Amino acid sequence: MAAPYRGPPMKSLHYRRWIALPVIVGLVLCAYAWAIATPVVGEPRSLPAPVGEKLWSFGFVGDTQLGEGIVEDVFGHFESEEVEFVLHLGDIVDDAASDEQWDEVLSAARRHKLWLRPVVGNHDRLLGTSDRGETRFREFFPELSDTCYRFEHRGLIFVMLNSERSLLPGTPQSRFLTNELAGLTDTSIVCLHRPVFTCGHRDLANQFLRRVWLHSRLVDTPVRLVLAGHHHYYDRTRPLDGITYVVSGGGSRKLYAAEAPDRSTAAFRAGVNHYGLVDVYADRLDVRVLAVDGEEIDRFPIERERSQDE
Repeated sequence: MAAPYRGPPMKSLHYRRWIALPVIVGLVLCAYAWAIATPVVGEPRSLPAPVGEKLWSFGFVGDTQLGEGIVEDVFGHFESEEVEFVLHLGDIVDDAASDEQWDEVLSAARRHKLWLRPVVGNHDRLLGTSDRGETRFREFFPELSDTCYRFEHRGLIFVMLNSERSLLPGTPQSRFLTNELAGLTDTSIVCLHRPVFTCGHRDLANQFLRRVWLHSRLVDTPVRLVLAGHHHYYDRTRPLDGITYVVSGGGSRKLYAAEAPDRSTAAFRAGVNHYGLVDVYADRLDVRVLAVDGEEIDRFPIERERSQDE
């Protein structure tokens, strides 16, 4: 007489459970990452006339590598606009080992009396080493405390990140970001070289990681604008969870071809050398993006988190 069936061996059941558990955890984590990397897409705001007179201005430009002649023109525009500083969005040079290339850009800044506040680009690294931009930045910008740093200027806060370094929780830059975000009370701007959101697909895997480890942490903070370079065109998103993302890599002679705008794209322009000017008012930032010949490519307001008596 055959023995009654008593089900699968207990060892087999335990084995299957141990196999299933990491699969389930992995699926949950992937779903969470996808959810936070897929923001709510808003509509750009149309604001009434600004309150009072313009208080001051600053500029931004990215990717001055291979920008012979262009850099001189752009820096000349910044000088004539009397900007109080220029945010450089990375790739100051094409070859970080070339003293001549660094001197060309930094000498132009001195000639035009500009104060550069830079972030590290991938071309600002020394190739063939474990350097993440620290070596050359410490040499040419010794006043900076690190390649990720914060500064304040007349009521605005700027958090400058190094996209060549990890933002994974537990890393030094992640701890820096956590501390800085916890202390933000006024309107804030984040700058880094590699984009977080753009319709371009270059560097897409790392874009996704930055959406997971950076964008998710900026939501519900006073950060209203994120500026990046790396892609040699101009791209502005609609507000994504209330944050506008700009890609401005217009300082190089090596410009990129047009991409197909996606559902989050508010403005896109390829094939044009350009730079940005930000006029600061009590209630807003008025952002203008201009071609080197003076053509206005884009203009949009960023509402300030809190008005300041400056």
